[in-house]
Amino acid sequence: MNNKKMFIHLFITFGLILGVILFVFERWLSSHNYSFIYSWTIVVLTYMICGGVIGHLLKRAFDEQIRGQEALIEEQKRLHALLDSLPGFMIVIDEDYKIRFANRNYIMKYGNCEGKFCYEVGDKRRSCENCSIEKAFNNELPLHSEEIIRSNRVYEVTFQPFCDIDGSKLVIRTFYDVTERKEAEQELSRLHSEMSGLERLNIVGQMAVGIAHEIGNPMTTVRGYLRLLGEKMEFQALRTTLDLMVEELDRANSIITEFLSFVRNSPMESHYQNINDILRNLYPLLEADAYSQNKKIKLEAGVTPDILLNSKEISQLILNLSRNGFEAMRAGGTLKLCTYIADQQVVFSVEDEGSGISGETSEKLGTPFFTTKENGTGLGLVTCYNIADRHKAKIDFKSCSGKTTFFVRFPVTA
Repeated sequence: MNNKKMFIHLFITFGLILGVILFVFERWLSSHNYSFIYSWTIVVLTYMICGGVIGHLLKRAFDEQIRGQEALIEEQKRLHALLDSLPGFMIVIDEDYKIRFANRNYIMKYGNCEGKFCYEVGDKRRSCENCSIEKAFNNELPLHSEEIIRSNRVYEVTFQPFCDIDGSKLVIRTFYDVTERKEAEQELSRLHSEMSGLERLNIVGQMAVGIAHEIGNPMTTVRGYLRLLGEKMEFQALRTTLDLMVEELDRANSIITEFLSFVRNSPMESHYQNINDILRNLYPLLEADAYSQNKKIKLEAGVTPDILLNSKEISQLILNLSRNGFEAMRAGGTLKLCTYIADQQVVFSVEDEGSGISGETSEKLGTPFFTTKENGTGLGLVTCYNIADRHKAKIDFKSCSGKTTFFVRFPVTA
């Protein structure tokens, strides 16, 4: 625009000077008695030549200016396309807090807001207190912050001041949704804390294994001597007390055995075998348990393929789940053991007729040392989960009033 005004003024000035020169020239021709036609022919030719030259110069200047403006518009289009392609939200704000430009993502989320005040987008009537945009304008330095904007989403916000080509001051505000990243960082921190705790627990477990072995050896010796004393005639009067001491030692030994099973991490040898064979070997022992508690047991063994199993660990898993079922029932209840194929998995289920598992208790099942029994250790079910995990099996359950069923699902191809 300034160039255009300059050329107009130059054209007028040049025209006036040329007019004065031609007027003087025409007076000179008249004083020398040149004909009227001759003199004005020279004047017209001079006007045509000068006008053509001036017009050509002006056309070149205007064409260059138009090309520059078109190039600037094209550059702005490319810049806007680049800003629209950014994954975050971006707006350009002037010193009056009006939005000069908003990229596509911002418009899609907040609507077309160009020309509006930035605080109007947030449904406010005036600028915010301690406005970061104002600070960016005053300090002329970029600002970085984290803000919670709508729906409790966390955004990383940047305010970058700059000057436009016309000299006006602007601020680019960009913000990216980092909620998932923050959640991932928190989860990573939590996992790191848990891993540190597990490492310490592993060290304690290794120490406890050694201590348990050292305790088990003298307990075996004491138990043997108590049995020996109980067989002698002079100690028959103390036979009841000695038997009670042996029972307590056996109970302590069973707790140590459960604990050792819980902390065992070393892989055990597995072979292809049928879970029904293991169940049938244990069934007389389970029948004896049921009879001693005035309860019943029922076995429904379906046709199942051989799978990779460690017989000792699977026996312990069956005994733990079955005895948990017995303890959950009153006298006269029936425990039902089943094996079958479902969804290409070998399923072993234990169904009891107990009172069911409450919602609060179900959330804590499998937690070490959590138990609802008076004399429980809280390691029996945890041991089952560990055994299942080593066999790449999954344990789940369903419970309602009067019935609870635990399912152990073994993959056919381990």
